[in-house]
Amino acid sequence: MSGESEEPGESRSDRACRCDETRALDAEVRAAVERGVVFQDPFTAYLDPEAVIEAEAWVGAGTHILGNTRIEHGARVGPNAIIEDSRVGKGAIVQPFSSVTGGSVVGPGAVVRERTELRGSVISGEAEIGPNAIVEDSRIASKAKVGPFCRVRAGSEIGFDAYIGTQAEVKASRIGDGSKVGHFSFVGDAILGNAVNIGAGSVTANHDGQQVQKTVIEDRVSIGAGCVLVAPLRLGTGARTGAGAVVTRDVADGELVLGVPARLKAMH
Repeated sequence: MSGESEEPGESRSDRACRCDETRALDAEVRAAVERGVVFQDPFTAYLDPEAVIEAEAWVGAGTHILGNTRIEHGARVGPNAIIEDSRVGKGAIVQPFSSVTGGSVVGPGAVVRERTELRGSVISGEAEIGPNAIVEDSRIASKAKVGPFCRVRAGSEIGFDAYIGTQAEVKASRIGDGSKVGHFSFVGDAILGNAVNIGAGSVTANHDGQQVQKTVIEDRVSIGAGCVLVAPLRLGTGARTGAGAVVTRDVADGELVLGVPARLKAMH
């Protein structure tokens, strides 16, 4: 033993924790506090000199605000969030362990739920992303929802009040206003109109073995659960597919197709 003694009731770990009480606040954090920014724990936050945080924003413990970032009035970020070269709008929320990077914009009132990654993307006001989602180089319109564990890959646009279900993936596609992509679905290289419904577990088979092909789905189309849409393909306005259908040919406006491969259901 070393022979060092401790006062009764005091451990070495206690003494180490109290060292923070004598630390000086980082100059950038101190200036932000003086402007009216609220820090959950100012000693654990990091703020780059070029970053700007407006008054009445709230910054959680362990949050890093890096590069040319702006956190606007009333926004909440963290704890343990990373915001880099991006903007978080008025009243927006970036929840714990999320990252917003690459010139992303989180619009006023939008919510980025915990453990979500935004990279080079624009999230409009009142949209909701995550938790545990990834959005890359894409645009999410106002009031849209991207559910838990989703991935929105580069070049995608999610329309107003659209919904992407749990663990769905969207790649280089446009999802129209009010459209819904069910959980566990994949939509790749597709254009969806407005008020389209994609049933759970459906897939756009977008590669023919040699190159990527497009799927076009017009307004008010309903795709049953577990369908495969084999591109290139067009489904006309109001068309429908039965659950589990494998669609290999275009479907005209208002038609209903069923089966494997899908065939037109005769209307009596």
